[in-house]
Amino acid sequence: MAQYPRKLKKGNRWWYKFDINGETYFSKAVYSSKIEAKKAENNKYKELSELAQNPSEKPILSLLEAINLRLDYVQVKKSIEYYKDNKRYYKVLLDSIGNVPIENIKRADIEKVLLNTSQKQKTIGKDNYVVNTMIAVYKALFNHVIDQYDLSIKNPCKGVKLYSVNKKLKYIPRDKDIKNIQLTCNHQQNLLIDFVKETGARISEALRFKGSDLFDDYVVLYTSKSKDSNVVPRKIPRPLCLKDIRLKHDEKLFSQWVEKPKFLSRKVSLLKQRPWNWHNLRHRYASLLSKQGKPLFEIMMLLGHSQIKTTQGYLQLIP
Repeated sequence: MAQYPRKLKKGNRWWYKFDINGETYFSKAVYSSKIEAKKAENNKYKELSELAQNPSEKPILSLLEAINLRLDYVQVKKSIEYYKDNKRYYKVLLDSIGNVPIENIKRADIEKVLLNTSQKQKTIGKDNYVVNTMIAVYKALFNHVIDQYDLSIKNPCKGVKLYSVNKKLKYIPRDKDIKNIQLTCNHQQNLLIDFVKETGARISEALRFKGSDLFDDYVVLYTSKSKDSNVVPRKIPRPLCLKDIRLKHDEKLFSQWVEKPKFLSRKVSLLKQRPWNWHNLRHRYASLLSKQGKPLFEIMMLLGHSQIKTTQGYLQLIP
C-alpha cells in the first residue's frame, strides 16, 4: 500500500492506491497530509477485507456510489477532458433515473435517457455523436462496478445499439483563416499553431514535446491513450517552425500550458470564422500529405494511427 502527493490549485494533496484480491483501488486527491491518506487507506483496506470474508454482507451500490467509484478511477487513469465528459454524462443519467440501486436499473431506463438526449440534440441541430459517446461511457460505468464488486447483475447497456449519425468531412480551415488567427497571436501561440500545423501532432503530444525529442533532421512525438498506458514514439521530419529552436534536454517547448489551450477556439469565435480547432489542423496535415502523393501507409505512420481505416477518414481533397 502506498500514498502519493499531487499538486493541485489548492496546494499539495495526497491520495492512496493499493491492491487487494487482484483489484486496484484509488482514492481522490483530497487528503491534506500523508498521515491522513494512510489512515483512510487503512480503513478502506479493512473494510474490503471484511467484505471479502463475509460476501453476503456486501452492500448494494447506489447509482451515485457507482458513479463516484468510476470517476475516482477515471480521474487517475484518464485525461482531464475525459473525466469532465464522464462527469457531465453521469449527471444526465443521475438526474433522469435518480439515485437508485444499480441492480434496479434496466435497459429501458438507459434507452429512455438516450432517446431524450437524442431528441434534444435534434432540436438544436446536432447529430447523435454525443448519444453514442454516452452509450460507451454508461457501458464502461456498469462494467467497472460489476467487476470491482463482483456483482452478479447484467449490464443494463448490453444490447443497446448505437444511434445513426450523418458522418461529415472534418472541416479544414483555409490558409487565409489560419493567417488571420495568427495575426492576433503572440509568439508562443503562433509557435504552437505552426508546430501542430507542420507536424500533425495531437495537442497533447505538442504539450509533451521537450528538448530530448528534438534532433537535427526529425522530431519524436509520443502518443499515450491514457495516463498509465504505454507511450508509443514516432518520427516526424523536423518542422520549419523549429529551425532556430534550441532546448535543454528536459526543457519543454510549450511549458506555459498544462492542458489543451483555449485561446484558439476563442479567437476563431471572435473573428466569426467557421468553427475549427487543433484537431482540424491534424486533418489538414494528413490531407496535404495525400495531396503531395505520400503513400497511405506512410501517412498512417506519420499520424501515429494503428489502423489504415482511421487514416482514410482523415483524408480529403483540398485545393
